[in-house]
This record gives sequence, C-alpha cells and structure tokens, in this order.
Amino acid sequence: MDCLELNIRQLILSDLATSIGEAKSNVASAIDLITSKVETRVTVEEANIDAEENEEVQEQRVFMPNSRVQCNIGFAELAVNLPHAHVDDTVPVLVDILRDVPYIDFDQCLSWDDWAMPDQLVSTTVTALLRIASAYPEHRATAIQAIVNLATEIVTRFKTADAFDVLCQYAPCFHGFYRAIISIPFDWSSDEWCSLARHLNMLFEAEVVERLNRLPIDALSSTGEDIEKIQYMQTLVSRYVSRGRPMSGYFIVCCVIEAQWTILAQVLGRAYSAEDIVSTHEEAEAANIAWRKLLRYGTPGSEFTDDVQRGLLRATMKYALQTFATLLLQIQEMDADPAEDSYCWETMSEGLKLAAVCCAALGELDAGLYDRLKTLLSVDSPIFDNMIQEAALKSTAILVRHFPETAAAMASHLRRFVTSPLSIFEFEFATSAHTPSPLLAAAKCLSLCIDLAPGDDLIMSYMYSLLNYIAATSKDIFETSSVLAMNLGDVSDFSTLHSVETGLRGLTEDEKRTVGISTISVATRLALESKSDEVTRLTVSMLLQRMRSAEPTVEAAIAYNLVDLALTAPQSSFIDIIRAFSAINRNANLDDTRFSNNMVLAAQTRLAKELKGRSELYQIYLMELLTLFADKGVAIQNAAISSHHAKLEEMSEQLASLLLPIDALLSHEDFDIGPDVSYNVVTLFRNMWFLCVLFGFTVPPERGHTAMDWRQPALARIAARTPPIVLEEAHDTIVSDLEYNTVIRQEYVETVISRHRTLLTKHIPLRSSEIRYLLPGQVLFLLAMHDIESMRAAAGLPSSLVSYFVNKGINKTAGLLASMESIAEKVIRGSISDLNGQAAKQALPSGLSQELRALLVASTHRILKAREVASRYLNRLITSFPSLMCDPPLVFAILEVLTLLRQAAENEFLDEDNPTYVYQSERAQLILQLSDNYEARNQMLSQLQRDSATWFELALSRAPIELHSTLQNYLATLHATSLADSSELGASIAVHWAKAIGPIDRKLSSLASLSISKPDRAKTMASQLASKGYFAGEAVGFRFGRSSGQDGLTDPTHFVPKREIEMLKQRLAKAIADIREKKSDLKVADLKRLLFRAASTLIFIEEWDYDLAHYLVALPFEAFTQSAVSAGIESWTWVIAEKPEYEVTLMSEIAAAWDVTIKLGRGMFSKSQNYVDPFLHEVQYSPTDKAAIDRAARTVSRLLTPHTLILQLLFSRLQAARYRRPGLMMLFQRLALSSARAHRSICTHPLAREARFSFLLFGFETLKSSFLDVFCEHQLRLSLYHAAYSWFAVRPQWSYGSNRVQVDADIKLLSEFLSYLQADTVRGFQAISSLAPTHAPSQPPQYTAALKNLILPLRLLVENEVFRLTVWSNPANDPKRGADHICQLEKTMLDSSWTSSARRTWEIDPAIAVYFAERFNYPAVQAEVGRLVRANTPDVLNVPEALHFLVGEKLDLGVQRDLRYLLLWAPVAPVVAITFFERRYQNHPQLLQYAHRVLEQHPVELTFFFVPQVVQALRYDDLGYVARFIFETAKISQLFCHQIIWNMKANCYRDDAGELEDPLKPTLDRMTEMVVDSLSGEARLFYDREFGFFNEVTSISGKLKPYIKKTKPEKKAKIDEEMAKIRVEVGVYLPSNPDGKVIDIDKKSGRPLQSHAKAPFMATFKVRKERVVIRTNSDSVIDPEGQGKEEIEQYDIWQQAIFKVGDDCRQDVLALQIIAMFKNIFTSVGLTLYLFPYRVTATAPGCGVIDVVPNATSRDEMGRAKVNDLLDFFVAKYGGEDTIEFQKARLNFIQSMAAYSVVCYILQVKDRHNGNIMIDGEGHIVHIGERR
Repeated sequence: MDCLELNIRQLILSDLATSIGEAKSNVASAIDLITSKVETRVTVEEANIDAEENEEVQEQRVFMPNSRVQCNIGFAELAVNLPHAHVDDTVPVLVDILRDVPYIDFDQCLSWDDWAMPDQLVSTTVTALLRIASAYPEHRATAIQAIVNLATEIVTRFKTADAFDVLCQYAPCFHGFYRAIISIPFDWSSDEWCSLARHLNMLFEAEVVERLNRLPIDALSSTGEDIEKIQYMQTLVSRYVSRGRPMSGYFIVCCVIEAQWTILAQVLGRAYSAEDIVSTHEEAEAANIAWRKLLRYGTPGSEFTDDVQRGLLRATMKYALQTFATLLLQIQEMDADPAEDSYCWETMSEGLKLAAVCCAALGELDAGLYDRLKTLLSVDSPIFDNMIQEAALKSTAILVRHFPETAAAMASHLRRFVTSPLSIFEFEFATSAHTPSPLLAAAKCLSLCIDLAPGDDLIMSYMYSLLNYIAATSKDIFETSSVLAMNLGDVSDFSTLHSVETGLRGLTEDEKRTVGISTISVATRLALESKSDEVTRLTVSMLLQRMRSAEPTVEAAIAYNLVDLALTAPQSSFIDIIRAFSAINRNANLDDTRFSNNMVLAAQTRLAKELKGRSELYQIYLMELLTLFADKGVAIQNAAISSHHAKLEEMSEQLASLLLPIDALLSHEDFDIGPDVSYNVVTLFRNMWFLCVLFGFTVPPERGHTAMDWRQPALARIAARTPPIVLEEAHDTIVSDLEYNTVIRQEYVETVISRHRTLLTKHIPLRSSEIRYLLPGQVLFLLAMHDIESMRAAAGLPSSLVSYFVNKGINKTAGLLASMESIAEKVIRGSISDLNGQAAKQALPSGLSQELRALLVASTHRILKAREVASRYLNRLITSFPSLMCDPPLVFAILEVLTLLRQAAENEFLDEDNPTYVYQSERAQLILQLSDNYEARNQMLSQLQRDSATWFELALSRAPIELHSTLQNYLATLHATSLADSSELGASIAVHWAKAIGPIDRKLSSLASLSISKPDRAKTMASQLASKGYFAGEAVGFRFGRSSGQDGLTDPTHFVPKREIEMLKQRLAKAIADIREKKSDLKVADLKRLLFRAASTLIFIEEWDYDLAHYLVALPFEAFTQSAVSAGIESWTWVIAEKPEYEVTLMSEIAAAWDVTIKLGRGMFSKSQNYVDPFLHEVQYSPTDKAAIDRAARTVSRLLTPHTLILQLLFSRLQAARYRRPGLMMLFQRLALSSARAHRSICTHPLAREARFSFLLFGFETLKSSFLDVFCEHQLRLSLYHAAYSWFAVRPQWSYGSNRVQVDADIKLLSEFLSYLQADTVRGFQAISSLAPTHAPSQPPQYTAALKNLILPLRLLVENEVFRLTVWSNPANDPKRGADHICQLEKTMLDSSWTSSARRTWEIDPAIAVYFAERFNYPAVQAEVGRLVRANTPDVLNVPEALHFLVGEKLDLGVQRDLRYLLLWAPVAPVVAITFFERRYQNHPQLLQYAHRVLEQHPVELTFFFVPQVVQALRYDDLGYVARFIFETAKISQLFCHQIIWNMKANCYRDDAGELEDPLKPTLDRMTEMVVDSLSGEARLFYDREFGFFNEVTSISGKLKPYIKKTKPEKKAKIDEEMAKIRVEVGVYLPSNPDGKVIDIDKKSGRPLQSHAKAPFMATFKVRKERVVIRTNSDSVIDPEGQGKEEIEQYDIWQQAIFKVGDDCRQDVLALQIIAMFKNIFTSVGLTLYLFPYRVTATAPGCGVIDVVPNATSRDEMGRAKVNDLLDFFVAKYGGEDTIEFQKARLNFIQSMAAYSVVCYILQVKDRHNGNIMIDGEGHIVHIGERR
C-alpha cells in the first residue's frame, strides 16, 4: 500500500478505520496494520540524552514522508472507533503524535483534496482526543493537556519560527486545531478554557498580528531562489484562499476568536442538554450547537466565580473589542472596502460574538459593548455590512437572553432599525433566493426581545406596528389603509398609520420600497417565530391585501414571504394563499407578461417543493394547479381565436412553466394519489395532458432550444405519477369528452389539428386510414396515450397501459380502438427498447417487478380487450428480460394467480348458481376480480399456463439456482389446513419446475436429451427442502426458548444465543483447520449439517455476523470436493434468498475464495491433470486396466467439478443481478478478469473442456451484461479471448472415455460459445479519461479492428473442436446419433486467410500456431507455420512439437543456423528423440546432443521401454552419444543395465543359431564389456546373481536337445531333474518380469513344448510384485468420491514363462512394444479397448523369455476339445445369454476384438492361426506370436 499514489492510501486507511467500528470481533489485525506504520519522535527520556543536549534535541525537526503522516492520520481516525479494551493503549500514542507535530518537517506534498497534511493530522488527532476524553473521563486530563501543549507550541512558533515554516506548516496546523475545536461538541470546563485562553490571547498582540500579516512577503524572501519552495507555498496558499481560508494575520486572529467563544459557550451551556438541537454534522457543529444553547438558556456567570478567571474573561473581551475597534478604524481610513481575503469583516463579526459571550460568562452587561451594538443597529452605524450587522444582531440576542431587562428597550430599537431604509436590506427577489441574513437575524432577535420584554400581547402590538409600515409604503395609501383598518378593527387607528406616514415622507420611492420589503420580511419571520395561528392569519390577510396593489418588486417580496407562511399556515389560510397566486397567474396580461407573474410562478414552485410533510394539503394544491393549468390553456386558445397576432409562443411557454410546480408537488414521496383517485382529479389530469399535447409540450424541443430542456424530464416525472386518465366506471364521460371537451376550443383546434394528425400517423403509419376520420379530441387522446405511456414505460411503469382499454364506450369505437391497439404495440416495443438500454447499465427500475405483478392481475381483467393487452405486454416483457423471473414476489404472484384461476374455474362445478367474483391471496398480497363467465375464466387459465411454462423455461435456462430457491421458498410457505385443500395448481407447477433440470447443468440436460426417461432433480429438491425446514426450525426453537425464558439466559433480545454462535464459529474454524492439515474425520453429512446450521443462524440472527459468513464460504472451499461445494452452494443460495441485502457480502467471500483457488492452483487451476503426450507416460507390459481408467476419470472429475458447480452458481447469480445490481456485476467482472488472466494455470485435460468453456461462457455473459467504458471492456474481452485461445495451446484432444453425456455436453457448450463469438461486438461506451475525446488514448474503431482479428482464428479452432467431438461421439456416422458438425467457416477460407490466421495465432501464442497446423493440414498453413518457426525459433523453444517444423523428416542444411537453439528446446518424447540418431539426420552434433539430453532428462522408467531402439541406435553412433547414454544410465538403473546387456547380446548375430555375426557385434561386445566392468560392489553382486540364475534356467533348453526325439514324459522328467538343481537367490527376477522378484520355483511345473528341432520349455515361478491399493472412505469430507489414499502392498503370483533357444524373439519384442504403445494411447483417452502386451525379452542370439498369458485357452485347444462354436463356449463357461456373467464376458470379447483388429490391421500382423489366438478367463481375446 505504500506505493499508492495521490491520496488513495489515506482514503483506504480512513475507510478501514471507519469500518472498525462496525466490526464485532477480530479487529486486532486491522489495528496492527495501521499502528505498525505509526511513527513518533524519540524523546529525551527515551533517548537517554544528557541535559546539555536536551535543548538541541527538543528543537530538532524530523522529516516525515507523506505516507507516514497518512498512517498517523489513519491511526487517529481508528482510535475513535476502537473498542474500550484498546483505549488505554491508544491515548499515549495520540498524545505523542500531537506532541511531535511542532517538530515535524512535513513532506512538501500536494496530493490532498481539502486541507494540507499538517492540517489534517492535527485536526484528526485533536478530534480523537476530544472524543475519547468525552467518552472516557479517566483520560480527560491527559488529552486536554496535550491539546493545550500543542496550542502553546504553535503560538510560540508563530512568534519565532521561520516565515516559510509558519505559513506552510504551523498555520495549517493551527487551522486544523481550530477546525477540531469548533466542530467537536465537548463539555469544556472553565479551567480548561482558561488554560487555552492564556496562550491564545498572545495572538492578539499587535506585533504578532503584524508579523502574521507579513507572512507571505517574509516567506517569499526567506526562500531565496528555491523555486520548488516558492511554487509549493504559492499553491498551498492559493488552495486555502480558494476555500475561503486565507493564511493572513486576521484570519488567524479570527480563528482564535471563534475557537475561544466556542469553548466558552460550551462551558456556559454544559449543564443543558442539546438533544433537541438539530446537529448538522458539519464543520463548526460544536460552535452552532453551543450558540443555540446560549440563546435558549440564560444563566449569567454560573461557571466563572474565581477572580483570576473573571479577570481573564475581561481581558479576552477587551482584546475582542479592541480588535473590532482597530479594524473599524482601519476600514474607515481606507478609500475602498477591504479585500475579501483580508478577513476583516469575519474577524470583526467574531469579535462581537466573543465579547457578548464574555459578558454572559461574567454576568455583567458591558456598557461599551451594549452601546456599540445599538450604534451598529441604527442608521448611524459607522459601517453597513451584512456580516457585521448579522453578528451584531446575534450578539444582541445573547445579551438580551442573559440580561432580559434590556429586552423592551432593544425591541423598540430593533423596530426602528428594521423599518429604516438601509442598504443592507436592499435585495432583488429576481436574483436572490432567500431573505437577506440581517433581516432574518433581526426578526429572530426582535422576536426574542418581544418574548422576554414585560407586558401582554406585545407580539400583536408589534405586528400591527409593522403592518402599518407596510400599509404606509403602499402607492394607494388611503385605499389600503381603509382596507387595513376594516380588517384590524378597533385595534389599529388612523393616527398610528398617519404617524408612520409622516415618518416616511422624507424618503424617496426607492427607500419606501426598501422599507416595505424589509418590513414584509420581518413581519413574516415574526409570525413564523410566534408559532401562533392568529398571528399567521393576520399576516397572511394583510399581505394578500397588500399584494393586490403592490408594484412588481414588492409583489414578488410578498409572494416569497407568503410561501413561508403557507408552509405553516392553517388550511384556510393556505387555500387563500394558493388561490391568490392562481388569481395573479390567471389574470396576467398574456400579451405582455409581467415580472410579478414570474415571481408568483416561482413562489408556486417553491411552495410545491417545500410543502413536504403536510400531506393533507397535497391534493388541495394539486387540484388548484391543475385547474389553473386548464384555465390558462383555455385562455390561450381564446386569445388565439380573438387575435391572430397574439404572442402564442410566449403564452404557451407561460403555460408550460406551470408544469414546474405540478412536477415539484408530485415529486413528494409521501404524496400517494392512490388507486381510488376521485373523478375530478382524473378529469383535471386528462385535461392537462390534452393541453400539453395540443400545445406541443410533449414533443421534444429542437436542438438549440436549451431553455426548454427541463420540460421533457418534468413531463416524464408527471407522467409517472399521473393516475389512469380513463376510468371503467359508467359515469366517466371520456367518450363525450373526446367529442366536446371544455378545455379544447373547437375553433382553435381545427386550425392546428392537421399537425397532430400528421404526428399521430408518424407514430402508427398502418392506421393512417382510421386516423383520417378521427375527431380532434380523439387524435389528442391518442397522442396523450402515446406520450404518457411511453414516458411511464421508460420509467419502468408499464401497467397503466391496460387502463385505456377498460372503458366499454371507447372499446365500441372501432377506429379509435384500432388506433389504440397500434399505439399500445408501439409503446410495448418502445418500452422494451428503453428497458434494454437501462438493463445494459444495470439500471432497470426497481419497481418493475411490482408493475409486472399489476400486469399479471390485469391479465385476468373482466374486459377481454384489457386482459389481451395486459397478457401481451406481460409476456413480451418477461420473454425479453427472463431474469425478471428471479424476483420471488413475481414468481409467487404467478403461482398464486394460477391457483386462484383454477379455483375460479372449478367454482362452476362446486357452486354453479353462485359464482365467486373476488379471489384473494394473502401470500402474494393480490386480489382478482373476475367475470362470472366460466368460459372466460378457463381461457385465462389456459393462456396463463402456456405463458408461465414459457417463462419458467426461460428462467430455468438463465438462473436455475435462483428459480429453484424461489420455488422451494414458495413450497415451504404452503400450509394445507385440511385434506380437502391439498390440491393447488400453483404448488403443482412449483414442484414441476423445482425439480426440473436447466440447461446450465449441462451433463444432466444432455442425459435428458439422450435418454428416453427424463431425469429430474427431485431428490435434491426434497433434500434441500428438508434441510432448510429442519435448520429453520432449529433457529425458531432458539427464538421460542429465548422469548419464553426457557433457556436459562438473562438476555432475551438475541434470536440465537451468542454462546451458540461462538461455539458454532469455533467448530467451523476447527473443521477448516483439520481439513487443511489432512486430519479431519468430518463426514459429508456432518459438514452439510454444519453449513446449514451456520446458514440458518445467519438468516435468523438480528445482526449480520461477518465472521460466520466467512466460515460459511471458507469451509466448502477448504474441502473443495463435489459434495462439500454442493452443500455450500445449497447453504449460500438459502442465505441469499432469505437475506438478499447481504448478497454482495456473501458473493464477495465466494469471489475471494475463488481467487485463493487460483493462487493455490486448486481445482480447474491445478496443473496436476494437464494433458500429457501418451508417449511420455510409462509404458507397461500389462493388460488394459479399466479400473485405472475409471479412477483417472474420477480424479479429474473430483478436481474439476467443484469449480463447475460454482460456475453454475455464478452464472445463475449473474442473470439475477444483471439488470439492477451494478455492485454485484463489478464483482463478477473482477472475478472473470482475474480468472481469465490466470488462463495458463487452467487444466488442459480433455475433461476440463466443460469447466473451461463454462467459465468462458460466464465471462462472455458478464461482458455482455456489463456497462463498461471502452477501455475496460477491451481489457476484459482481451483476457477472455486469450483464455479461450489457451485451450488450443496444447495438442488437439478428443474426449475422455465413452461418456456420451459428457461429449454431448461439451459439444453443446462449444456450440453455445461459438454463438457468443459470432454475436460479440464492441459496444464502445465512452472511455473514462481526463483528456478531450479527440485526444483520448483509444477509440472504439481500434478495438473493433482488434476484435475482428481475434474472432476469425478462434472460430476456426472452435468449429474444428466441435467437429472432432462429433466424430468421437459418432465415429460410424450413425444418423440416429446426429449429423457431423459442418465447419462452414473452414470451407470459405482462402490461402491468404489461412496465412493471416496462422500469423494471428502466432501473435497470441506460438504454441497455438504449431497446433493450428496440426488441426488444419493445408499447404498454406504448413508453409506459414514452418516459416514462422524458422524465423522466430526462440519463441517456440517450449513447444516440443514445433521441432518438426525445424528439423523435418530429413535434415535441411538451410536450417543449420537455427539448430543452435536445440540445446534449449523442450524435450520431445523418447520415441521421437531416438530417431535423431538415425543416418538421415547425418549425425549432426547439435541434434545428437539434443537427443542425448532428452533421453537423459526423461525418467529411466520411461526410457527403459525403448531399450531395443537404443541398442539399434548404436549402429550410427559415430560420435558416441548413444554409448555414453547407455553407460551413464546403466550406472543409474540396475534393471536398465541388465536389459541392455541382454538386448546387446541378442543383437550380436543375425540368425537364430548365432552363426552369422552382425556388423554391430564388436561395438556391442565392447559396450557390454564396458558396462559389466563398470559394475562393482552390490551392483556387481546383483548382476552375478541375476545372470547366474537366468543362465541356470535357460541352460535347461540346451540339456533337452538330446531328448528332442523322446517322449514328453521323458522330456518332463529331465526338466524336473534340472529344475530341482536351481537355487533361487535373493532379489533375482525373470528378464520378462523386471518389476517382480522371484521368490520360489514350482520344481514340477516344467513342461516341454512342441518343436521339431528346438527344445523350448515352460516353467512356473512364484513372483512377488508390488501394486498400488486405494483405501477409500466414501463418507469422509476429504475423500467423498471414493478416491481414497494410495498405499503400496506386495502380492505373490505364479507366473508361467516360456524359455526359447534357437528362436529369434526380436520381432515379437517389436510387435509387443507397438501394442503396448497402442494400449497407452487408448488409455490416455479413456477408451477401455483391451490389449495385453505380454512381455518378450530377447536375451541372446536365438534365445528369449516369453510371459505366458494367464488363465487363457487358445482357439486351437478349443478345437481339440471339440468346441467349435464360440457362443457355445461362452454359454458353457459363463451361463446363458441373459446372465450378467455372459454379458460381461461378451463385452470383454468385443472390446478386445476391436482393439486387436485395429492393431493387426495397422501392423499387418501375419501368422494368425488358431494357435496364436487366445481367450482368457474373462472373455478377452488375446493375440500371441505377433510377427510380420
């Protein structure tokens, strides 16, 4: 985090500190994280420094980088939120931080937003100390002393420090101190104020102020020519000035003054509560609260009794007044007003406040201050400034509150003040949005004086006095006065009025106007302050009368003030005010608009905006505004009729402006027009919309008319709150209104209706013939319908469209109805288009679900046309946005409506004569009002059943997990009260879809498509319902126990006991730790119970437990098995369904756990099961092992299934979140991006195809559903494409095994991915950049071109992959299994296209290009890839298969230069490497070195298999590389040593008799001698034992030769005699069985074999071998799929072997090698084709050992045994054809026959007679004696 730029680091620390307060536990790690970075200075005591060095050290300043300052700030923010246990350790650190501030040399950093780093550090630290001192009194003294010490140090440095340091560090520090003091409420004591005031008062000294005022100049001169310092200083000062805080001397003094009176006011008010004082939570919060408390409570001098304290108070007041006087004198001597940044006005204002507060603290009224204030509040004031006069008024209020004896005199003085024509009272309502602050302050102060002054009804007296001033300033005094007198009765007399008039005679008209306006404002404020209905009525009455004869400016002032009165006035006065406004607006001269009319409109709008909370007045005001709108609309039409020269445009704009107050009024959230709106309101709304259409308000303004840009959004908001303008009731006169409407003048409409017809025709061109004959009112109605419903639909409110079709009168008008239907269709299309745009931005309206429910209910309307429109609209919306079906209320509503409709239909049979009309569902909170027509009811039921089936199918394909969870919740809420109520259609449908399999579960859906019987998930559904019910009941049991007190605990407020939660978390943590350490004995059932218990606890506890949520996710991920993750998903979805507000939290945990699997290489990100060339597997001479193949498949499945399941969850949650959950979408985007970037880690096993491409589909769906700027979109897309390409960076693969379901699922998956590729486009939302669009770093066209280059090769590869899989699935091209995939794109490719595609894949990954050539064997591809390999050889050094393009079948001398890279090339398979020793490669040294390195690099167990080929390679070993390999490997492996010696001996002669020497014999003899001579020690002893044992056995053949002509018994006797002489040495083995040790010989097992000239025999040996045994435990969490643990065990078998002499076995060896390699190939792709490559080892010329196929009978022996029919043999051996044993044997026969048929065909094996074909005991056919 230290490397973060700007202030990102500080923001992170601040958020972390804030979140600590919300954490319930485990905050230690976060505390350690922040505190570890806190730095404080070493003090003298800590450093053990001598006293003489003390002063120097104390003054030494320490540089602190910005990052460390941020950590200190973070710690201060953290300290406020820490639990109680950590406070004791926190306070000393805060004190140290504050202590060090004056000694820190801060980094000159400008990466802050509001205030400099010293400012922030002091402010946060002082804030923390004050809050801690307030909460923990034991730390108060320490905290306050630290604050006082800081103030002392800063004040001292203001006097003595360098000017640059003062300006750039100490002044910001003091500002931070000031901000904390005035912002943090604290109950300061008098002593604490005194301790601070003593030091702060030093800043009032003239020399200090003068020095501070010179700071910029002094600092500039002190920096010299240091440009960086100058720039830093200028930037810092300018930033502070821009925020209104100039670092001037008087600014510092102002801060001192305000801080002092803030503390002092809190000292005086500490005994009083501030709970009822509204807190602003802004800067100066403490000051504001303290001042309000002072105004409310008055107890002079209650805290300051000590003489010293009182002396300090007097000194402070003196300083304040002296500062005021000094500045006043300076201002008076100036020719112009002081500059704004001088802070003179602010300092003088705060000085008056401080002096007033000091007076209150002393309990003594200072005569000088009192006189000063009276002077400032008079016409004789030496200065007039809003800030000064306002401060004087506020100070006066404080004095009056604490010295009430002054109230009466001050009230009279203030009355004269507010009725004086002062400049500070002058303002224009046209430009000012509020009453001047001095007037407001004067009114409040006057109100306080009146309240405290002795006497009764003073408020009325003063009100009459002010009203007389208002009347006296009228133009028509006598008329006004008479009216006023009549209203005031005998209270007011003409003498008072005339005396006022006399006082005003010397004033000009402007001054009179000023007096009138100011008096109006003060009178209004007094009325508001009085909170008296009588006073309010009087004021309203007077202002309304004055309004009739006032000039525009005064009229505007009256209108403005009437709004304030209306907000609190009684209903009658409110009605008078709004009617007066309407009268003025209505009677305005339309040709010559008045200024006052705009002001009245502004007043109407403000009243509408600020009327919040008085809901009883909403409808009254609404009807008044709508009536006014209609009247003005009619007036405009009349004006147009009477005069063709009328200014219609200006008039219509006036009318349009009335939409502003209507919009403002309707925008109140608590204004609920409701469904039972009155007919009058509906008519008024309808008339308003007709007029809006008539005057073109609903038509978007042309470009350039920016003044009208507000109109469309306002109309849209009004449309959203407009009730249906067509009613179903018979008394609705809509039909007649369309013909004769009172607000539409026929004479006018006839002149403009053609324009409206044209517009309507443009909307619905297919209805042009009907439109031609429509009445003008009908045209306007259709346009209004179009405009209203289009705007409502765009806002997510589509349900009102149905209301237009509920009136039978309209429905009977054919032409009108046809046009309405067309309008409805256009609205529906436009709605879907608008909602699509919003959905793309994850901003679908939240209320859309409720609207869909309304449409659902409307689809059961009694009127056919209404329900048709509703049904069509509902179906279009849901099919366009299937993820809306993830909303439980909507699903519940659909199911409940289906249930109710079937009940309604069945009512015909249950009570035919008494139909039920109203059906209600409490569960879905809906009511159906149905017709008594049972045919209509059945039609509705059938239609809804068909539609709902489509909707559920769509939801199942998009978000099956959410749908299943919702349906389960629905089923869980069903409660049958009796058996008679046991049948519900909704429940039946819910069960059907809750057990249905969605396409996202690809294997099960493929199985369903292939199988006749359709599988479902009924078992899972039942299990989940049972689990949820059980554990929910357990949690409810806790609730019952706690509420009834039966659990014995004293705290019944928690749903689940805390101790239970803690124990549960401990169990979860222990389970995770045990699984991690591989010592868990947890069973799968236990894990599921644990997870569901955690889930139920999270659901039912009052506060979310983040630790428990973490464990709920971490446990399944730690086990990471199919069963664990499945249980986890079930519990997660349950929690999300029950607590959707915490979905982001839970999904964040899942995403974090997913990232951990990437980091640790688990699941699909593990490389343990990656694709490996079958020739790199150890080749074994053993029969095909189906169990091993199945075990390998299970291993891969166990590895990949967890991620596959989680991807299903993510895909499902994505569909649910894509419309309106941007936070969750961002989480999915991040997960997709991080996973795609880890594509090199994703498994490449054939079975990983499903997991990989499932992730890619999720990624592309995330990309498609996201609202990203063009750059982010490109980054995500690029990563996904690279992840897709990475699958093709290994050799082309088939599937694994014969799982047709898996292959079908993979094919569908790839086909779906292919469709994504074909539809993928760049949407190109504008990139986020600070640059101008023309200079933006990247533009969409570039990304479009990049995408085009990426798509083509990938489509080719995916199509090829699909084709390969279809061939694998249907190799015989059986039409019943479907047709092969046709690679359309491949057929259209030209050579140039192939070349460019090869280049593109090379740019992405050269390995892909190499395998691209393997997939597409086109000359252009081969040539281009070859060229690329030769031109860029270093790029493919890690791709063994690329070596072919460099070396080829024969060495090309043209590539000699590139062969130098061979020493670094990845190793090829040994079978390939051996070929490089052949003559065709000309013994090239570098190629030979490579081959030698490869053979050495591979394990001996692998190269062991190729011993015959290694020996043959010696023929061309001119440079000795092969000999060296043999010699070195023989030292490593004794078995290799023995086998190579036997093979070299066998190759010394060409003939069987050992007479014709091979030219290689000298080399072989020499090599054998070298190897044998190199043996020593135990290796030589082992050699001697093994070869001695083998020679004894093989010598029997030589001793049998004299017996060739004798009988078999004689031969056997000789064999037995010789075998009895053999003694088995320890560790010896048969050459054909090097993996087993001979431990015994069956001395009587020798058997001579038939031969005319040779003496072969067969003997049986007891061989001890080792094998891997899997110990399984299917119940274990660690091993739930039965993978088990591998253990090595020994076992003994009796192995028969044939020893031949004089018979060349080398051809057998080669054939069986190839068969063994075939077996490896079959096994590598999971095919159970049976081959038994038994061992044959040539040990000498014409000699060898052959393993006997165990438990097998040759076909020849069967014939001799009179078994001529294989079927009869199988029936006799395994039972009838219907037995399982027979069918298993038959399958074994088929699988082995298929395998050997392929082998024999490819190898062209000859000599296939009955003696060479065996059948073993399991029915396999085995070929022996393979020779060509």
